[in-house]
Formats: sequence, structure tokens, C-alpha cells
Amino acid sequence: MALTLLASAIHAVAPYVPPGLVLSVAACFIVGGKYTTFWRNEFIGTLLMVSFTFSAGKWVGADSQNVAWLSHAIGVIAADYIGGGQHVNPAVSVSMWSLGKCDYTEMFVRIAGQMGGGLVAFPIFHLLSETLGWVPFGGPDFDKEADEEGVGAAFNELFATMLLLFLIYAVNWEINFGKYHYWIKQTLTALGIRYLIEMFPASGPAM
Repeated sequence: MALTLLASAIHAVAPYVPPGLVLSVAACFIVGGKYTTFWRNEFIGTLLMVSFTFSAGKWVGADSQNVAWLSHAIGVIAADYIGGGQHVNPAVSVSMWSLGKCDYTEMFVRIAGQMGGGLVAFPIFHLLSETLGWVPFGGPDFDKEADEEGVGAAFNELFATMLLLFLIYAVNWEINFGKYHYWIKQTLTALGIRYLIEMFPASGPAM
């Protein structure tokens, strides 16, 4: 009886749950919940990052590049500060693991949290944009006709991510801005991300 009710509940809810979200949430509890905090930070951080940064240039600053850049910068800083200093990017998590900054399981859990945050954020804001008649949330400027095999998009993602990682290494480990280090390095990171998005328009949400 209990299994039948559970199966019915899952069947009823499944159409409204983004594919993969269950797997993302399940990763939160591995190793006895040892990495739950990392999952939560990544989930919240990604949700905030999508909210604050993808709206820049679409819902905020659509008619002003300066406002869009400022909005994006504030969004990146706010997402990091509120979320607790998360990676919010699988490439960053893999990079930190390869450099020995975190173990494999932490990397896996962080990426699962990032995926979960994205899976929740995009449907919510897509629904909002449709319901309220706002400009739809968009992804990379990927031309399926001119770049059918995705070569241009792949190179955009490659170089944008590589330059982003170099920027992260520099402002976090190589340069010290003194008393206001956090605010300065986060502002530079935010401006760097926005610049890379503008320079490499076919790079995806991971960028």
C-alpha cells in the first residue's frame, strides 16, 4: 500500500520536476552528509548567479550597456557573498580538484549542487518571462545553421573558460589588494566574466 502511494505521488510530481534534479539532490547526502554544506552553497549560489547575472542586459539595462555591466557586476558579487563563496561553475570545480584544492567527492558534490541550482532557476525564470511578458532568458548565441557541428561554440567555451580560470587564479592567489581584497577581486572577476561573455557570445551558461 505504502509503495503504491509513493509510486503514485512520484508519477504525479515527475512531470513538474526537471530531469536530473533527483540525482542532484541525492548527491547532497553521500558520505553521511559530509559535503552537504558544499552542495547547499553551490545550489543557492547558482540560483542567485542565474537570477542576478542572466537578467543583466535583458530585464535590467536592456537599453544601456553601462547599466547592464553594473547590474551584472553587482549580481556576481551578491551571489558570491550571499551564497558563501561557491564555485558556481563545473569547470572551476574540476580545476580546483586538479590543483588539489578539494578532493574528488567534494568536486562531485559541488557540481551536483550547481546542476541542481541551474535546473531549478532556468524553468522558474522562463515561466516568469512567459507569464509577465518579459524578454525570455537566453543562452549562448549559437548559430545552428552557420556552425552546424558546434565548432565555433566549442572554441568560444574553451577560450572563455581558460581565460576565466586564469583571472580567478590571479585575483585570488597571486594578487593581494589589502584591506578591501574581497570586494576588489570580486569586482574584477565580475567585470572579467561580463567581458568574456561579450567577447565569446557562443560560450554557454557554464561560462
